[in-house]
Amino acid sequence: KDAMPGWFATKDRIMKEHGLAYGINYSTAYQKASDALGEDNAWGGIFQLPASWTVMRNKDKGSTGTIVFKAENRHKISTDLAPQDLGIQGIGAASITATQFSDKGWILTNLYWQHKLNDGKLAYIVGQVDNTDFMDVYAAINPQSAFVNLNFSTNPSIGIPDQGFGTYGGAAITDNIYVVAGLMDAAADPTEPGKSWKNFFDKNEYFKHVEIGYTTSFDRRYFDNIHLLYWESDTQTNDSGGTLEAAGSGWVFSAAHFFQDKYLPFIRYGDSDGGGGALNEKILSAGLGIYWGETGEAFGVGVSKSTPSALTVAPGLNDQYTAEMFYRFMLSKHLAITPDLQYIKDPALNPDDSSIWIAGLRARLTI
Repeated sequence: KDAMPGWFATKDRIMKEHGLAYGINYSTAYQKASDALGEDNAWGGIFQLPASWTVMRNKDKGSTGTIVFKAENRHKISTDLAPQDLGIQGIGAASITATQFSDKGWILTNLYWQHKLNDGKLAYIVGQVDNTDFMDVYAAINPQSAFVNLNFSTNPSIGIPDQGFGTYGGAAITDNIYVVAGLMDAAADPTEPGKSWKNFFDKNEYFKHVEIGYTTSFDRRYFDNIHLLYWESDTQTNDSGGTLEAAGSGWVFSAAHFFQDKYLPFIRYGDSDGGGGALNEKILSAGLGIYWGETGEAFGVGVSKSTPSALTVAPGLNDQYTAEMFYRFMLSKHLAITPDLQYIKDPALNPDDSSIWIAGLRARLTI
């Protein structure tokens, strides 16, 4: 039962009458490591203000035009490190153990125009984008509600830029085959969105990708999905022409299928030259998610083997093995608590420890 029936009733009415959807989300994560080179614990939070306004709708042609917005504040709480930094700076692992839980402060995640045609089977967006919303997606990609280690969400062999100005397009070629392609500022900084928009047109340093995939039906493309993705990132330069980040490229394979609307086995692979800021040159991950639709609770377990990037991390590092397990308890329709346990064998930047355990706890409120 909703604790704020008036709030949600008003949201529903405004959505039906004006096409405006909005909300407030807050997520927090705490992690404690069994061993570390430096700090062994981290606590942080993410405050989100998402909104979308459908300003154009043509039911006869199955088309819509929507303005999508999201501002966030990502912050640490009472610890020297934010959870996103615990892996590399704290325990010496070539891994991000709490994706998104950084200390960037206020950022502009989304501010783009989205145009869908033919009931969404043809679409494009342009503006301030988070390319992980459209690229290499599968059903367990959200680190605030599923796996939080980067090895099991966005593929860390991709030199993914932060949120910035770009354009993406997608099309359903058949009922089962789709293609997605994108182009965005390679050196995007969501704390300075205006600079990213300017760099896109002036510096011409881009991150590009193309993805082709198979799905059992268009409506299930986020659940039943097999795809191949190729990406490239241009050399990133500073204002004086010096190199900030080397160029990079690579490819990704991902396969996931949501059986009986409950079980999600997946296997994902990435291979790159380690450029473009990619954390890994190679990674293989596999796992299983279980979802209980009647309660919204979920369980996940995953294992991975990764080769750290010689360009981004350090040359000559050994492979690293990572495992993660979580269970999402739904205390109410809008409040989730998620205990999480991670195990890292042979942390690449910490030769003194052969293995490290990381215990975590997340909470997420959506209203």
